Amino acid sequence: MCGRFALATPLEDIAAQFASEPLSDLTPFTPSWNITPTTMVPVMTQHGVHGESQVPRHFRMMQWGFRASWAKPSHREPINARLESVHEKPMFRSAFERRRGVVVADGWYEWMTTPRGKVPFYHHRVDKNPCLFAAIWDTWISEGNVLESFAMLTRGSNADCAPVHDRMPVLLTNEHLGLWLTEGEQPDETPTSTIARHPVSTEVNRVTANHPGLIEPIPTLFDQEYG
Repeated sequence: MCGRFALATPLEDIAAQFASEPLSDLTPFTPSWNITPTTMVPVMTQHGVHGESQVPRHFRMMQWGFRASWAKPSHREPINARLESVHEKPMFRSAFERRRGVVVADGWYEWMTTPRGKVPFYHHRVDKNPCLFAAIWDTWISEGNVLESFAMLTRGSNADCAPVHDRMPVLLTNEHLGLWLTEGEQPDETPTSTIARHPVSTEVNRVTANHPGLIEPIPTLFDQEYG
């Protein structure tokens, strides 16, 4: 968890909603209903490229797949980090202390194992507001090349998500957003009845598939049978 998510809401609207500077015109982001690992994604932060604190809240494009500043490039760069142990892991500890961020999403996908095989479910907030995923990031520099990359934090699922998967993103509330970015204060567990979910087409399994229909529910009978 979480291996795919969607962000089609205009980033300018999101930036205004959360009192953030938008992306630079030099780093545009195209709306996507199937964001995959290794993709460059807008990440909200209040830390500068080298970890400077207390800079204005803003978005920067970062690779989804964490590469620590001291690490060598790898084909298995982690996309998630467990909240329970992130402060202990050598790979993540410094980023957790100094480079925290927020990934904004319309919703995310998880796969449930059923008698028909693995079925994707789309998860989103019941109130239709954006999902705010807690994240950590780092800056990697080598021979003039610079890469900023991130991992999303996960925790045990609440009752809304547990039937599909035992892990879920660490979700922030609007009120907790600033405390996470500036102080690293961990949010409480997401209350029950915050997240809705429904099964979607297995077309989302293809990394090249990308259109609004990916988040649409498949027939209700299937939803009742497995949801």
